[in-house]
Amino acid sequence: MLSVSSFNLKRSREIWVSEPGQATVEFALVLPFLFLFSLSVVQIGSVANDQLALGHAARTAARAISLADVADENANQIALDSVQNSITLNPVDVDVELNEIRAQVTLTYQRQINIPIIGKLFNNVTLQAATSMPRELPSETPTSS
Repeated sequence: MLSVSSFNLKRSREIWVSEPGQATVEFALVLPFLFLFSLSVVQIGSVANDQLALGHAARTAARAISLADVADENANQIALDSVQNSITLNPVDVDVELNEIRAQVTLTYQRQINIPIIGKLFNNVTLQAATSMPRELPSETPTSS
């Protein structure tokens, strides 16, 4: 007497034996997608690293400006020098807002996507980091005569 379970077991063995190249074909069909996915993960990690570096450079530039008693026209140059010493991303747009209370630095960077197919869909990604710090100007001390 044949049961349903023994029939299914015999049938599954026949399918496995009669189609030996099926796994190879399936792997060949899935391999490009796995490769594209792994490239995407690497690219996302690279963009995230650039965003972290941009944030660090914005904090460094804002700190350099907030500690110095500089005029508005010199603040951009100090921020640009500080950014160039902090990171190697080029070109970075630097925008400085300076008043008596705070110094704000905004950095903008266009990151190119290098993945073959996805790079056509998303050509550039705009990364931006902004930091604001209070100004720490030296206090005026009265001179004694």
